[in-house]
Amino acid sequence: MLSISTANGSVTEILLSEGIVLLITPLTAGIVGAVLMGALALLLTRSSATLKVAHVTSAIVAVSLALTGDAILLYLLTLVLLLYLFEGLQTHRSGMLLISMTAIIALISWVVSEYVWVSAAQYSAIAIVVMYILLLIYQTYQQTEMLSREEEDSDDIEHESLGLPGRQSFKRAFNEYRQTNGHSCMLVLVRLMGFEQVNFHLGREFGDLLLAQSANRVAQCLQSGDVMAITHGNETAKMAHLGGLNFAFVCSLQHGNHLHEQLIEEIANSTLKPFNVGSCTLEITMRASYVNCDEEMGQLENLISCVFLALDSQIATHQQSLQQVVPYQQRMQIHRLEQQVRLSELAKINFRSEFELYFHPVIRHEDNGIEFVELLLRWQHPKQGILSAHEFIDDIRLVGLAIPVAQYVLERACEIALALKMEGIAVPISINVFGAELLSESFIEFIDYTLLHHQLSPGAIIIECPANMLAELNEQEIAMISRLKSLGVKMCVDSFGDAPLVLAKVPALRFDYVKLSRSMTQEPESMGHTKSLVKGIVEMHQEKDCLVIGEGVESTGQLEFVKSIGTIAAQGFYFSRPQNSNVLISWLKQNL
Repeated sequence: MLSISTANGSVTEILLSEGIVLLITPLTAGIVGAVLMGALALLLTRSSATLKVAHVTSAIVAVSLALTGDAILLYLLTLVLLLYLFEGLQTHRSGMLLISMTAIIALISWVVSEYVWVSAAQYSAIAIVVMYILLLIYQTYQQTEMLSREEEDSDDIEHESLGLPGRQSFKRAFNEYRQTNGHSCMLVLVRLMGFEQVNFHLGREFGDLLLAQSANRVAQCLQSGDVMAITHGNETAKMAHLGGLNFAFVCSLQHGNHLHEQLIEEIANSTLKPFNVGSCTLEITMRASYVNCDEEMGQLENLISCVFLALDSQIATHQQSLQQVVPYQQRMQIHRLEQQVRLSELAKINFRSEFELYFHPVIRHEDNGIEFVELLLRWQHPKQGILSAHEFIDDIRLVGLAIPVAQYVLERACEIALALKMEGIAVPISINVFGAELLSESFIEFIDYTLLHHQLSPGAIIIECPANMLAELNEQEIAMISRLKSLGVKMCVDSFGDAPLVLAKVPALRFDYVKLSRSMTQEPESMGHTKSLVKGIVEMHQEKDCLVIGEGVESTGQLEFVKSIGTIAAQGFYFSRPQNSNVLISWLKQNL
């Protein structure tokens, strides 16, 4: 039988059965709630099996004691406190020892005073329960501290192989440094490059050994007293390892406003020297970015995000020649926010209705005829207007639309080529491959099928690959290019010049066309002594039966220059600007 009634004041009586009554006051209700919540919190933390048993047992006993005041329950709680005391002795936790001993003393005073003074016994019982609640609070605090120490220890263990501090040590040193040093300082991020090929060809062990040697060279360049010292364990270093191939240091500008640039230059020069790993001689490169530590409210995590953003944002802009040193600029944050907006828009876009194709002709020098027409992808953005492909191609790859968009472009190119064929116009159409993921068996089968479906000869479509992509192809992707060639599809290297030896790295490839980048087709007075070098590159490709085209021609002087170095055709605003492909047939009829 269970009945609940309210007695005098704020005391509630709970009648469990005949003769058994519990008196509940706000104090006992609060104690019960605190005990239950504390025990539940401790059970969710990582602790030993002994402590988990102690938590559950003590919670049950403490709640029952608070409700009934039964002396037997008090003795049971004493045993639990002794268990905590034993755990404290085993683990040398002073806080647990103090609380347990205090609770036991209170218990002893209660037992002794129960037969002398009833009030003292009541106060002692309350003290025991209070001590237990304090024990729960202390245990929770200990668990939090333990997790924090484990994070710091794991941070140090992670970078122990390089002998460098990690992010946590870097953060502690930075906060102390900023409190004691009032001068401007720079946070510098150094990223080592070229390890992918080492790991792929020689194995991860050689890569780790090379990374250790590289980190040691970088550290040797940071002996200046203006570089912040980082303490980790019993050692001191001048730079931290942020994971992967990324290292960071902070230098004061007290004795020079350009000290960070000088240190970066020294690091770059040191990494240019070949490394001897085992019986191999290896070369690596580096890139760096920096940010003033007064930016972003001086918070280290925000500053680290800034230097990473500076390096990664340049890669995202699809630049053919990456800057070796990139200073952080606030507009990069704006570009990142814009990219995030574009990604959310692309995730739900119907690209077949919003994407358009423009065309740009390649004009022969010999007869001013059209060698082929390149199709360029454009996005009719509802707010930003027409966006060129380099502004969103990388975003397309990030949202996983690379292959669907490439299939759409290829289908449209084949439809245009078929329309030209029906009009009796024999002009090839070129499209751009914007990622190595398109050099797959399934996509090449799609190209073969689409050409057959539209009854086109393979020569009707030209595939353009960016030069920087070719430098990083693996053996399977190289085989896919050879497969395209075997199908009769013509291949073109786009924006060649930023990596002029790229074809020497992949001798198995044979291309029909090579487009020289804008950097190699500037005005003659801008080229200086490099004209003979560019001409030599053109001759090298001509010996391989590869036709060379000059890109970015915008003036008569540029046109004469690209003619003088041996190119067979040119492309650029000098001839026409890109136009919508809807007018391609009428434009060709007027210009052929």
